[in-house]
Amino acid sequence: MKKIILSSLIGSVLCANTQISYQYGQKNYEKSKFKTDGVEQAFALSYKYQSGQISGSFSKDKVNLNAHPVSSKLEVDKSNLNVRHNFNENLSGKISYIVIQDNLSPTDDGKIYGIGGIYSINKGFGVVLDSYKSDYNSFDVTQYDVGIFNGFKISEIQAKVTFGAKFMNIIGDKYANYVFKDKEYQTNFIAVNGTYQGFFGGVGAMFGKRIFVVLDDGNKVQHHAMEQDKTYMFSFGKSFTNFDLAMQYNYQNGKELPENRDDVNTKVTSLMLKYKF
Repeated sequence: MKKIILSSLIGSVLCANTQISYQYGQKNYEKSKFKTDGVEQAFALSYKYQSGQISGSFSKDKVNLNAHPVSSKLEVDKSNLNVRHNFNENLSGKISYIVIQDNLSPTDDGKIYGIGGIYSINKGFGVVLDSYKSDYNSFDVTQYDVGIFNGFKISEIQAKVTFGAKFMNIIGDKYANYVFKDKEYQTNFIAVNGTYQGFFGGVGAMFGKRIFVVLDDGNKVQHHAMEQDKTYMFSFGKSFTNFDLAMQYNYQNGKELPENRDDVNTKVTSLMLKYKF
């Protein structure tokens, strides 16, 4: 999958309306049974055509493990393809695909399919509906997202607020030797993003339990049996002539289900560089 995405998009690098980005992040875990710290890297390409956008990404995570019975390191590769098409000024459709390679998890070789749409009711105001199917070896997960967004302007500040909910349903009984006790989850989210004189940033939060959730318009997935409860996100950056530079921070709190470990904190601080052709 990685080779397919890179080969299909690499030719667009020399074209106008193309963006290339690299992100590097440091991960830290608190109260996890095995995970201590790690590094995540992501490379992405996107190309805007007249009626939409095609994007692809490849990410690699390496996490150090302490006293794990099988390995001293968790290694995860994820490849993603995402297509968005604007049918008219009010309606857009999107499809997405993710494939996972994991050296330890039962969700290794998992595949996630997504389809959705965006409908603008009035200028700046609209609704988002998405559906995802996560196909794993011993179980599946269906997810439905519904969201409402509203854009507004205050002097030179342009901003958008989005809020909604994600509904997840597990189809199957086991994650390796762990037997699922709960199979239905709902989490609510809110995010505010804005720009001002070349600066941009955003804050967001998610409340309510979730598991195996698909995030970021089908670009990311959390595929371990981690029952997350609270999430807080912050980003801030600056746009220059041909590139953007941004910092992001993400905090999550949840429970490692197979290990029966509560109150596990995951903190990720990352730096992202995006170049625009």
